[in-house]
Amino acid sequence: MEMKKWRCTICGEEFEGENPPEVCPVCNVGSEFFEEVKAEEKTTPSINRDEKKKVISGKAWKCTVCDEIFPDGEVPDTCPVCGVGKELFEEIEIKPVSETSWKCTVCSEVIDGEECPAVCPVCGAGKEAFIKIENKKEENLNKEEKVIIIGGGVAAVSAADAVRSKNKLADIQIIGKESVMPYYRTMLTEHLYADMPEEKLKIKKDKWYEEKNIKITIGDAVKSVSAKDKKVTLESGKEYLYDKLILATGSECFIPPIKNASLDGVFTIRSMKDTENVKEYVKKCKRAVVIGGGVLGLEAAWGLKELGMEVSVIEMMQRILPRQLDEKGSKILEQAIVRSGVKVYKGVVVDHLEGEGKVSSVVLEKGEHIMADLVVISAGILPNKQLAVDMGLQTGRGIIVNEKMETSEKDIYACGDAAEYEGKVIGLWQIAMEQGKTAGINASGDSAVYKEQIQPLNFDGMNIKLISIGLIGNGKECEEFIEDIDTKKSIYKKLYFEENKLKGAILIGDVSKGITIIKSVRENTEKNILLGKLYS
Repeated sequence: MEMKKWRCTICGEEFEGENPPEVCPVCNVGSEFFEEVKAEEKTTPSINRDEKKKVISGKAWKCTVCDEIFPDGEVPDTCPVCGVGKELFEEIEIKPVSETSWKCTVCSEVIDGEECPAVCPVCGAGKEAFIKIENKKEENLNKEEKVIIIGGGVAAVSAADAVRSKNKLADIQIIGKESVMPYYRTMLTEHLYADMPEEKLKIKKDKWYEEKNIKITIGDAVKSVSAKDKKVTLESGKEYLYDKLILATGSECFIPPIKNASLDGVFTIRSMKDTENVKEYVKKCKRAVVIGGGVLGLEAAWGLKELGMEVSVIEMMQRILPRQLDEKGSKILEQAIVRSGVKVYKGVVVDHLEGEGKVSSVVLEKGEHIMADLVVISAGILPNKQLAVDMGLQTGRGIIVNEKMETSEKDIYACGDAAEYEGKVIGLWQIAMEQGKTAGINASGDSAVYKEQIQPLNFDGMNIKLISIGLIGNGKECEEFIEDIDTKKSIYKKLYFEENKLKGAILIGDVSKGITIIKSVRENTEKNILLGKLYS
């Protein structure tokens, strides 16, 4: 029997199976956020041409939140990229690759098909902007070049995959400092209390690297890079020459200048090692404090609560998620957090930590003590740019890149959490994946332009689900809105419009219309059309 495909409408991850996943392993939404991918849908660009040919059934699962595609097997219970559940997956059909494609000369989008598109779906250019590309042969890209990718996350893996899809002869090597194969960082909190199987945590199975002829070095950090000599030196002393270099060095947790933050029992959760350390330490703890009330902080708090601990969250802002929720939304979420047994401190600042060798309490500026055997700091990220700084590359908050992910040095690219594009560093899995693809395509000698897509915020924990996407009217934007609230059921829905088009939305409690809402925000859907979809 032919498997169905399900797409997560929050993150775009796709899975195969008779039913959608219960939870997306990428963005953590439930099964109600998945939609079945119909056979007539357009082939997704997230799977390269060779992979499309290998999908026997022509089916795949796509997460509609992060666009991750799973070309075989049953639809995952959880998207490993953004964490949403199977309800946000949709089934898609992988159509045979056309021998002809059309490339938009304005935005570089490539569209398969024998006929030239009338309009570019990305930038709106007319058919006169397209040039015909024959896909039968690409010998010009098949060069015996050495491509080194520094980093062990999804940006690195996506970049390597993109290079290989364009260049069959390239010598591709990924170098990661962690002593584990690339894994879904988005699943670390769940791994904290659920002991996820090693194979489920991996972005790609080990045999994938063998099949793609991609070398991977783990547990050996890069010590230095000479852009002049095109040479990479590792901590172990090994040296490698390269023709093209991709920096996918990721980010690390920002630790505010809190006195005694180096005490035993104080952690950040950013790597597999961090998670394993917390899992071991928590065995002798009863009370935990999470400093930071963002999504990652709330996920950490929920994970610790699931381990049976008394948990408190400290947030310096006056309400939870003030940039993603309005006041009513924050209040409903805060009530759910409290009902789950987690205490919330808002509008307060940590002064210092106390303890003799190990942490015993968190002290606030006004002198209040919060007892704690374990503290998790979740206060944002810092791009790992030091290697680029040492190389003399142009940096700001991160490694500065253009729309092709090119740095200030020829033949060197950057992507993911370490990259700064148009003045922004966005530490999201979906962004890292797309930037990695763009960097890899350009490093191969082909051409691609990175195009940002509006990304939703998703949270599934504390016995409540929420989605926030786009402009939510905390400023003067989108003053026109439609609101529906049921405080008894902790359900809140708010749609924001500008010039009669959907620009943002908040869904709390009932996220069953999440697929429609996310697509509609991304497509600037007219109000009357949207309401027809929601209430027909």
